[in-house]
Amino acid sequence: LQYCRRPWSNNNSAAISMASTIGVRFGRALLMVRGSNGVAAAVNFYQNGLGLNIVRHTDEWAELQCPVGQPSSSSSLSDYTTSAQQPPTNNNFNLTIQACESEALLGVGYSPFLNFDVDDMDMTVARCVQMGAHLDGPIQYPAHGKVAALRSPDGHMIGLYEPSI
Repeated sequence: LQYCRRPWSNNNSAAISMASTIGVRFGRALLMVRGSNGVAAAVNFYQNGLGLNIVRHTDEWAELQCPVGQPSSSSSLSDYTTSAQQPPTNNNFNLTIQACESEALLGVGYSPFLNFDVDDMDMTVARCVQMGAHLDGPIQYPAHGKVAALRSPDGHMIGLYEPSI
């Protein structure tokens, strides 16, 4: 249990060390959607609504990425959404979207809750709503920033966080 540390702890190097020592690393979040039309619609939303980059895309499967960590003051979302260039980082969040037909696998009540840090909450929420997402309650304004929950067009939960300056 000495390696179990709270993820928000300032000293979680033991947990990181343990994971790298035993060869474990986060691979991807997997979202199941209904058929090839669902894959195409989900790719459209995550690419154009949240700015994720397409790595691979077929009718039945897609992989998208976005950088993990603090945004660079010299780069913007548009730098990466209009070009095939990947953001300058090796530390990416991977989102895999897979087509399926099984109702049991499509139950969005048990899907991952995807969380994204954003630079501009209002702009991001407006873009996502325009793409077919729905706010799941009002934007919250705690002391540490802005927080919003929304459902993607295919019903998956997405959290948005804009830290206060």
